[in-house]
Amino acid sequence: MRLFRSRLIFLLLFLLLLLSTVIIAQKQSDAERYVVEDFKVEDIPADDGTGLMLSWKPLERDKRIIEYRIYRGVSPDTLFFLDAIPVNVKTGVASERMFYYDNSGSEFFDISSPRKLKKEKQQGKNSPLYQKMPRNIPFLAEISGKFSLLSISEKNKYYYSSQKVTLDKPQEQGSEKEKQEEGETYAGLKDNQQTVYCFLNPGEKYYYTIVAVNERRQFQKHAKITAGSPEPNAPEPATALHSVVLEDSRELRFEWELPLYNSDIAQYRIHQTPLFTPTDWDSLRLHPELFQPKTVVLQSGFAGYGSGKNYCQVSIPEEASLEAYINSAYTLELIDADGFSSFSALSKPRIKHSKDLPAKPIIKMEDKPNDKGDRLTVVWEHPICFVVKTTALNNKFNKFRVNYQLNKTETQQVDNIYFEFYKKGEEKPFAKINEFYQDNSVILKVPNNYDYKKGFRVKITLAGKPEIPQDYCIEQDLEYDPSMLAILPTKALYRNGKDVSKISNVVYRKNMASKQLTLVKRNTSYDNSLDVTIPYATIIQKPVNGFTFAQGDTLITYINGEKQARKLKPGDIKTPLALISPNIDLVYDKENETRIETNIFPDLGRKEAQEKVEELTKKIAELKDKITGETDPAVAEQLNQNIEQLQKQLNAYAKNENLINANKIPNRKSRIRYIAKVREDYSRYSTYQVVRTNSRGLFTESDLLKDGDDIFYMKPVSNVFDTNKYTTLVAMLIFGLMVVIFINLAKRGKDLYIRPIAGLEEIDTAVGRATEMGRPIMYMMGYGSLGDVATIASMGILSLVAKKAAEYDIKLIVPVYNYIVMPVVQEIVRDAHYSVGRPDSYDKNSVFFLTDVQFAYVAGVNGIMIRERAATNFYMGYFAAEALLMTETGNGIGAYQIAGTDAITQIPFFITTCDYTLIGEELYAASSYLNREPMQLGTLKAQDYYKFLIFAFVIAGAVLSTFQLTGLSELFPLK
Repeated sequence: MRLFRSRLIFLLLFLLLLLSTVIIAQKQSDAERYVVEDFKVEDIPADDGTGLMLSWKPLERDKRIIEYRIYRGVSPDTLFFLDAIPVNVKTGVASERMFYYDNSGSEFFDISSPRKLKKEKQQGKNSPLYQKMPRNIPFLAEISGKFSLLSISEKNKYYYSSQKVTLDKPQEQGSEKEKQEEGETYAGLKDNQQTVYCFLNPGEKYYYTIVAVNERRQFQKHAKITAGSPEPNAPEPATALHSVVLEDSRELRFEWELPLYNSDIAQYRIHQTPLFTPTDWDSLRLHPELFQPKTVVLQSGFAGYGSGKNYCQVSIPEEASLEAYINSAYTLELIDADGFSSFSALSKPRIKHSKDLPAKPIIKMEDKPNDKGDRLTVVWEHPICFVVKTTALNNKFNKFRVNYQLNKTETQQVDNIYFEFYKKGEEKPFAKINEFYQDNSVILKVPNNYDYKKGFRVKITLAGKPEIPQDYCIEQDLEYDPSMLAILPTKALYRNGKDVSKISNVVYRKNMASKQLTLVKRNTSYDNSLDVTIPYATIIQKPVNGFTFAQGDTLITYINGEKQARKLKPGDIKTPLALISPNIDLVYDKENETRIETNIFPDLGRKEAQEKVEELTKKIAELKDKITGETDPAVAEQLNQNIEQLQKQLNAYAKNENLINANKIPNRKSRIRYIAKVREDYSRYSTYQVVRTNSRGLFTESDLLKDGDDIFYMKPVSNVFDTNKYTTLVAMLIFGLMVVIFINLAKRGKDLYIRPIAGLEEIDTAVGRATEMGRPIMYMMGYGSLGDVATIASMGILSLVAKKAAEYDIKLIVPVYNYIVMPVVQEIVRDAHYSVGRPDSYDKNSVFFLTDVQFAYVAGVNGIMIRERAATNFYMGYFAAEALLMTETGNGIGAYQIAGTDAITQIPFFITTCDYTLIGEELYAASSYLNREPMQLGTLKAQDYYKFLIFAFVIAGAVLSTFQLTGLSELFPLK
């Protein structure tokens, strides 16, 4: 009994100790799990209601955090991985708070998404954290209504693999129709045929949390789950509004700078207001109803959602007082897509004249030569050359290298650049330089008695084709910069006497079907052209309208977040599909100014075209009936305009040849091929406009290029041949001809001389020495692969060495670095033994794979070398740092060593430790030298003579360039 009681007490003590240990360990574990604190989710101000801002306090650097993982969901119990922010584990985060903006599309699902719902790593059963949203349409359809979805698919998947899905038309309550009417038809894509992106919806609630991950990839506890709802807000006011009155032409000009968040700004209005004080205006502009009755809207227009024009001009009526406009203030109202607006600070106009405007740019569009047909070049200026820096070349500071940059297009040729350098305040240049070969630098010699710190002035003129006007010149001031201790150009850049350094050249583009020009790029005055990329169509983007899938014997459909369910019918598609619109644009009818759409399914395409014609005909008839009884001339005029617009649409859909031809094709694939050819061709046409502006209200627009009375549109064209490579083609033909000639000479038995190569001449001596000593030969091929030239050349030498070794019955050891090379080497050695009639002496195990680890290979080779007491070592191939270690060992045991490599850095080590060394191309020539095979010998001789030809061209080019004859040099491409 006492024994039992003692055991029981011992057991209880043990359990108590174990429990205490577990509790302490758990507390320590919890102490090591760091939770992100002060986590907030806030609406992004001044946006379109599709963004939330996350912020949190980062953990201390000693927590060794490597990333913060962000999770999002539509319910607090299921949060999916959204994004990760990496952190430098050594420096940590320097700021007091970290921010993440969830205001752009994130992946809803793609091909890399898991097939089913998966918990995040290291998470317990009750954890709300999951990996990425699964590629599971039945699951995602339930939450799809919380997001706006965009499908991106390869065009061929959409064209040929999408399935036709026709939904039932919803019946009204109380309807007794037995047969269900057909509703909308969609194109259905499988989950693996597309990537779907999701965007936040205004007013919806979303849940977020943050998880810190340390350097051991341990997930810490997640932050408190916090919810947020994005809301649409008024846009930020324009950061600046500049106004100018041109007195002589009676014009008002406005230019503004858009705020940071501008992607939802749809319209603008220019208001003329009385002169308010800045303080009064700051309070008034928040309450438009107080001041709008006192304002006049001078201009309104399309803002282009951040990519439209940011300027406008208003003509002042002749009967109006110019002083009234000069003494007014102006404000810019920005209006977003939701109708919210904001007003800029007041702008008081500056008084200018037309002569103050920048010179009107004259543009031309060019197809980019020698490309695959995806770029156009917009040119608005002659070539521009300017100095970028200078470097003193001696201690006397009377000799400088002046580096310049030449900006030109591929079709512009500059033959000469003329530099004239002036001392400050003088009109006569002290140095003139004719740069006939443009290498981006010239040497400037300064008079010995001149203080270089006073600076210089440089005048640059150019000559070339197309002809550059003689009065076209560029000037710069070069001044001493004490902080850089160098002569550097100032910010001013003078073109034909005017400072253009503050002038920008803004390029806008207009596609054939678009009504507005959109911003491409803002360029500096140092640029004279812009290459615009116009990619080939490869993807199709469509909003996702819903999902459909079968569940048991029920077909479930989600359309715009609403669920519909019915029994499966014969012919229903059971595969889960995302539903998108089957309508695509076909072509733009220039005559009727109408963009024509069609359906990718042939029957629907024909049906919709017919219905469109009937609908337009009906509308036109109704409007004509209205005009008959209309007495108001203004209303009648508006109705006539509407009829004219509808008539153009009717003509387009009834008479357009492309649409008619497409609807004649019954086969879907053939029809889609035709549609793709038409739509992808017209969509690549564009035209451009360049606006030259000082960004403060003084701007000048170029004219749109015209083709007769119509706007000229251009598309890039792919080039079959690269004209820069014609010289390469000729050189290749010459070399090929040389090869053919020398191969034929070698086949006819002509003795083609190759200078003796000592290392190859001594192969017999090396093998003979091993025979006399009765010790093996080792052959190392380096660590190159079968694709390396040095390895291939080494195999030719190995063949001869193996034959010699087989003749004298000497053991040949070949430790191979690359296991792919090994079977080839085994075959070479085997054939060598068979060719000399000694197949019995071939030992397959003497050619073996050693290792593909660099220094482990060295250790293995050195061990074999010492144990086998090798008499001769060959090192032929590509080597690196291991070369010296092997050759030193061979030298130490007294082995006869011959090496060859094309690795320049290892040649010195081979020369000092080996008896003979093949340097560079001697290794490549070895096989031809040893075998005397006509094909190899002829190619080798052709290479030698071709090098003489290259050398002759180098000398001729240098001599001709000395006399400013650069034609020969320019024949050869730079790349």
